Amino acid sequence: MTVYFIFSGAHYSLQQILASYLLVILLFILVLIVVIGWFKARELEKSNVHGFTFKKLSIKKLDKEYFGFDEMDTANLQSLTNLLPSQEKIVIREVPKNKQSGNLRFLFTFLDLIVTDGIQELGTESREALLALLQSKFTFEHTEINNNTFISSYSKWSQKTKDGDYDDLRKRMSLALRFSQ
Repeated sequence: MTVYFIFSGAHYSLQQILASYLLVILLFILVLIVVIGWFKARELEKSNVHGFTFKKLSIKKLDKEYFGFDEMDTANLQSLTNLLPSQEKIVIREVPKNKQSGNLRFLFTFLDLIVTDGIQELGTESREALLALLQSKFTFEHTEINNNTFISSYSKWSQKTKDGDYDDLRKRMSLALRFSQ
């Protein structure tokens, strides 16, 4: 721009030159804001937790053996609870009595304890968001969470939790999370 002002042959006032530079600087700032916003939106999209917020966990105090978490799982759990993008899915290694690939009851109880306001008695849209969260952030020994059993498992878990059937599991898990229950 300076070269243009010098070699154009026209005589520009100092105010015109300053206004031109100011316009270029403002356009540069606007482009910079748009680019930063775009990258931030992509980062948030990767860390999408489907509208859930999480309680603050102390990963150092977490009983990793109880949950069967390795270092990658704890790092991903910390990213999840801090609403940051995670590298991989968190592996749930708790095997149910029926020897299927994973224990939804264990996972539901875990999420009920770490999600702000819990996950009991969710509406239809919230249940769909919960399923999306589970499928994007959790796995059972690298086996995906089954869509077909999710709704019935959630309803059964919610009712039994309300009736107090899982109180012992909740107490043990709260201790492993270092929460007081």
